[in-house]
Amino acid sequence: MTLTYDADADAVYLRLGEAQIVDSETVTPGVVLDYDANTNIVGVGMLSVSKRVTRPDTQRMLMETLVASKSEVSALSSSSPS
Repeated sequence: MTLTYDADADAVYLRLGEAQIVDSETVTPGVVLDYDANTNIVGVGMLSVSKRVTRPDTQRMLMETLVASKSEVSALSSSSPS
């Protein structure tokens, strides 16, 4: 997974995997989803990033990894449709 910020374009792109992109969809102005052959999302692009965040700090980006507890995972699993 890679996250790229292009200061000249004021754009960010999140690449979720190495699968070939076969289709793209603009889901809202300035936000594009890229899909592989199995319609999995493999990339997310966003334009005008500095206008979309409350405090743009393009020099520092924080990546958080959230870990769910066993009870949270169990609750999510039991509420999912079968």
